[in-house]
Amino acid sequence: METKQGAICTLTWAEDITLNNVESFRQALEKLLDKQADQLIVNMEGVKYINSAGLGVIADSVMAARARQKELVIAGVEGSLAEIFHIVKFSSFIKLFATEKEAMDYFSGE
Repeated sequence: METKQGAICTLTWAEDITLNNVESFRQALEKLLDKQADQLIVNMEGVKYINSAGLGVIADSVMAARARQKELVIAGVEGSLAEIFHIVKFSSFIKLFATEKEAMDYFSGE
């Protein structure tokens, strides 16, 4: 599900990312990148597991966003998802937030 608030566009992904749906996840991120917004949030609040292909999709999307002068951040990073992102050192190249509100505040400069 996508929502747009001003210059910020949000994709909410609420299921674990596995081999069965990683292509749908990739397509959803591609649609998000095509939006007329420079600030993009992927809310992964409902996600408890992401496989390596899903991690690759996120990394590719971050690089694609940068190439288009956009910024992509991840919200809803808690529990096992936070642990996975910590292990693969995602915070070294993408901003991670515990809630969507924190991500919104980041983009609005609060």
